[in-house]
Amino acid sequence: MLFRVIAALFAVSGHLASETETDPTMAERVPTTVRDFFFEDPHFKSSWDQFDKVRDAMFKESRDLFKEMDKDFRQTRCMQQLPNKADNPAIQSDNPMEKYEQGWMFPRKWMMPAIKSDFGDMELFKHGHDHDVIRFKDDKDKMEVSLDTAHYKPEELHVQVKNNMLVIEGSHEEKSEDGKHNVTRRFTRSYTLPQGTRAEDVTSNLSTDGVLVVKALKKEPTEDVEVKQIK
Repeated sequence: MLFRVIAALFAVSGHLASETETDPTMAERVPTTVRDFFFEDPHFKSSWDQFDKVRDAMFKESRDLFKEMDKDFRQTRCMQQLPNKADNPAIQSDNPMEKYEQGWMFPRKWMMPAIKSDFGDMELFKHGHDHDVIRFKDDKDKMEVSLDTAHYKPEELHVQVKNNMLVIEGSHEEKSEDGKHNVTRRFTRSYTLPQGTRAEDVTSNLSTDGVLVVKALKKEPTEDVEVKQIK
């Protein structure tokens, strides 16, 4: 009788454990941390490969070129409502635009024809006609994708893990200038996660100037262990 009670308890325990396991078919949201301008935030400086090389190359460009490109760049959605120091602790300055105006914006695909600096060895913009992909890296430690999301506000971006896929989406809708039509902009990028990587191993960080960096750390895949009942 006692053996039957113990067996029943183990059965219930096993049933509850199986119910709490993550269903791989369900989407798990990855929160995005909004940070300072890319070249001003220490997070990107410490974690983004070749940060210094890209920054130094942009700083060599003339201020006249910066001002010319800035006219167009300020029309992007990420620049329309900039967070301030009170809203976001990642913002170090009381005037977020001050450092930006004295520095440089992160390079974008559409800027390349006017920029004199050579980005050939920095692995940027290697995806042909896909202007949104700044860089994709896949090494022994991580898989990382950097996207140009300047045309979206933070709340319009969504990162999730589903079916062992990393899915990054952006969606924006607004009225046309005459108010008669809805103008929609959206994108989706999907990447197969490295074997053994779970949602908790994925991080998403967004710079104020619209550079989204999503990183998936690689883990050793877990092996299923066969449990045998000893009679």
